[in-house]
Amino acid sequence: MLERISAFIASVGVVAAAPAFAHHSLAIYSNETTVVEGEIVDILWANPHVRITLRAGLPGIGETWRLESGSLMTLQRAGITPDVLRKGDRVKAAVRVSKRDPLLAGALTVLLPDGRELQLLTGAPAYFTNDASLVRAANTVSGDPARENRGFFRVWSVPYPNPVGGEALRRLAFKPAAVEARSKFDLYDNFATRCEPEGLPRIMFNPHPFEFIDRGAAITLRTELYDTERTIHMDRTAPPPGEPPSRLGYSVGKWEQGTLVIATSLVSWPYFDNIGTPQSGDVRIVERYTLAEEQSRLDFEVTVTDSVTFAEPAVVKGHWLALGETVPRYDCRPAAR
Repeated sequence: MLERISAFIASVGVVAAAPAFAHHSLAIYSNETTVVEGEIVDILWANPHVRITLRAGLPGIGETWRLESGSLMTLQRAGITPDVLRKGDRVKAAVRVSKRDPLLAGALTVLLPDGRELQLLTGAPAYFTNDASLVRAANTVSGDPARENRGFFRVWSVPYPNPVGGEALRRLAFKPAAVEARSKFDLYDNFATRCEPEGLPRIMFNPHPFEFIDRGAAITLRTELYDTERTIHMDRTAPPPGEPPSRLGYSVGKWEQGTLVIATSLVSWPYFDNIGTPQSGDVRIVERYTLAEEQSRLDFEVTVTDSVTFAEPAVVKGHWLALGETVPRYDCRPAAR
């Protein structure tokens, strides 16, 4: 039988579990899982999403799909590299098709020629094999953090799946007007899809590594996302007079029985999240970071107060792990839409 000219596509009509893209909403994709089969003709190993070009069918005749997977960090932690997912491989991918472009999709998992199934999107369940054999990112603590005794001042990794990902943030007590404002937000063309640096508190809920650096009178808190660096002023209790607002605001910190407490004001960033929920210039953010006794885990609680956005203060809780990762430079390349 002659090779198929077009893609094998099968809609399964089942809403998958709740995987989440880090930089834009799943709302741009269908809720149904579709299977597409073809040859990988190109892979862009860059943020905010590793992008795969898949040719389904014969050269010059079949359709060309653009698949978006998870972030570079997510795939690297799972051991998914150019040696594992390669140009020239003929694969099957479980995807969610874009509501706007029928040949653009979010990739959930991919089945390699050797039978391995790779998780390309955090939280996606196995589709072709079973969850026990699915290749995914692990949350393995590195070394002996207690013996190293570095306390707060090390690189902290966000566990996969991210406990403060999009779904957790959706359950907060938003005011109806804030929810309604999301309808005016362009999910296809916005700060995240254009690789524009984000502000607080959104930047703290991202899935990339964080690092605390002790600088005496100040603490630097940096993250891979957009190579962001925050300054936490430990020698004052409030911003100096005349301090202008900025996307990261002005942060002051103090120690309370071993817990690092950070209060931030003067934030000019207009969005609480990546789906267009607005926040005002009156937003106030209080972060509390508490180190576990074995020093392998850092628990945090972020309280966001903004009468424009929330009916009551929003409290977000999560944790980071000492996985021995680094904070690499962030290579963000906007996707053509």
